Amino acid sequence: MGFFRRVLGAAAVVAVAAIPVMVGGCASSGSDAAPGSSVGSSVGATADLPLRLELIRPALAALEAKLGGSQHYFEVNATPTLVNLFVANSDNTQATAYVFTAGALSEPAAPEQVKAGAPTFGAADIAYDEAHVLDPVLVELPESTYRVFSIVGVANGGAAYLITMQSAKGGDFQVPVKPDGSLIGQAQK
Repeated sequence: MGFFRRVLGAAAVVAVAAIPVMVGGCASSGSDAAPGSSVGSSVGATADLPLRLELIRPALAALEAKLGGSQHYFEVNATPTLVNLFVANSDNTQATAYVFTAGALSEPAAPEQVKAGAPTFGAADIAYDEAHVLDPVLVELPESTYRVFSIVGVANGGAAYLITMQSAKGGDFQVPVKPDGSLIGQAQK
């Protein structure tokens, strides 16, 4: 799905595998589009976005308040219903997963070993345009299903943004985007 599959391995996939069950019971937020489907009538209107980008900052704030200060993350991602946060331990060798949904932070999952040297980022490194980061992809690929918006650490510091989508013809792929939503290079399969 996202970066965390490469870093965290099978345990993270288990957390993601539960998402489709949760999506099925979720009501649409002001749009006739089904959760996770292409956008409704208003590109750029946060309430109509297919992914819960508006929950990322509250999720970060809730987690950092719970843990007593700023954290380093391997990945933070938004799905159609929730936000996943993968927090690095002090030496970046383990990640602890949290889920933020319905305004509440879950109890953490057991820490998992991560790939040596996996990059991290802090909340201060996140600088995407929440209202418009999905716009170019939504316009270019209106028939695709939007699965995950991921923020991941990059090797030289900072954060990168990926949109994981499912083609109407099948197959998942990631589209790397800049903070304003403009596409970076070619989509990766």
